[in-house]
Amino acid sequence: MKKYVKIAYLVIAYMDPEQLKRLAARLAGTSDVFVHINASVDAAPFQRALSDVRGQGKIFFSKERYRIVWGGYSILKATFSMMEQAFQQDTYDRFVLLTGLDYPIRTDEEIQSFFLSNADTEYIHADVVSGERFGHLYYHASRDHRILHKCFQLYEKMLRKSGKKGKKDYVVYHGKEYRLYGIAPKWALSGACASYLLDFYKNSRGFNRYFQLMHAPDDFYVATVLFQSRFRDSIESREDIFRIMWLPDDKGAKILDQEDLEELKSGNCLYAKKFQSGYSEELIRILDQPGAERRSGVKG
Repeated sequence: MKKYVKIAYLVIAYMDPEQLKRLAARLAGTSDVFVHINASVDAAPFQRALSDVRGQGKIFFSKERYRIVWGGYSILKATFSMMEQAFQQDTYDRFVLLTGLDYPIRTDEEIQSFFLSNADTEYIHADVVSGERFGHLYYHASRDHRILHKCFQLYEKMLRKSGKKGKKDYVVYHGKEYRLYGIAPKWALSGACASYLLDFYKNSRGFNRYFQLMHAPDDFYVATVLFQSRFRDSIESREDIFRIMWLPDDKGAKILDQEDLEELKSGNCLYAKKFQSGYSEELIRILDQPGAERRSGVKG
């Protein structure tokens, strides 16, 4: 029986190099870490921050850098670029997508035990969605291209005013109708599932075009593909892998500090968002205490 899970972490980062350093130091203690730095920011501070991180695993900067725009297709490009680089680097049992502001809230031993016990389970929290629920699915968007996006916004206003829809809230590709599944921007996939997903992405330009012209495609792409694949029966759609504590009145994710420790530990989540310099250092110190002597870190 396998006693160790080789994990590849795919990390999307655009701010807070020091927090990324803390995350990379923790992850590289047991796993390989692939990091994409948004092309719209200077990579030098992130490279300096990670230059002295050591661990049993390794840290790799993405060979390709994309200008990631909120709600754009560019984040999928960055994700799949890192995934392809990881497959070229080694063979992995598990691929986990994180951002630079995420952090493990369980020990390395607990994370290893969890994935060992659920080696063939795919973790994607999502369900079938429709344009009736998410109105933007009926209209085109292109946030990666400002002028085109403005044109789509004007066109959408005209369509809405006349009571019309601009597109279907499902994809038809090679004669198969793909219902949309979301919202799932985070996931933890087995190596076999990640390989299937990457191959699908690289060889399905017609399918991908639908997502290139929509808002927030990373919320839908992976779930839509995998829920309608041979991996469907292996998917565990639940929220206890990634924890986000939301602020009231739809003001986004709460920045976590030591006061959130008890609530974070009360569930079964493995990772949480959002950790940030100036707020979360003490919480991270406490989280890292169990088994800390078995972890690598930053050179002193």
